[in-house]
Amino acid sequence: MKRWWLTVFMTACFLTGCNRADSLVSGTEGTYKDNVSAQALVEAVASELGDDYWADEKLPPEYLDDWYGISTDMYEEYYGQTPMISANVDSLIVVKAAEGKMEDVEAALDTYRESMVQDTFQYPINIPKIQASEIRTFGDYVCFVQLGADMNGMEDDEEEAIKACQEMNERALSVIEEELKK
Repeated sequence: MKRWWLTVFMTACFLTGCNRADSLVSGTEGTYKDNVSAQALVEAVASELGDDYWADEKLPPEYLDDWYGISTDMYEEYYGQTPMISANVDSLIVVKAAEGKMEDVEAALDTYRESMVQDTFQYPINIPKIQASEIRTFGDYVCFVQLGADMNGMEDDEEEAIKACQEMNERALSVIEEELKK
């Protein structure tokens, strides 16, 4: 029985590592500001993306814990937005991790991301957004981006749709990084 759990655990670690290897490279320690509000970062992204930003509903703290597994002891502050319409999955969450909790926040977001990737009951139009979702850290801030806006017309080319979502996510992450640079 113990070997079965060890195999499951090691497989989960392997899969997690493969999906996050590129996205969790944070900058040199001390490179980023630590006094920018999470809300200001999300608002900067919303401003930059304009009509392509569909995450427009504030994520309540109880949802951060219930959906994403991030309890109040894991962060100093956070700000997140999801779409008002539940058929969409566009989301942006910025968490300023509490001291010593960075890895816990990353792991919780990665667990959420993996559950979304494995969920076979997603609307087909949302699959590229979920596949392209990313977790990245900047100093004390852990960011979860799952953006893509209007994917209509891309249903027949999943690779093109994933690439478009990755580009949207990268734009969002670039805005956040720029806001946090010293």
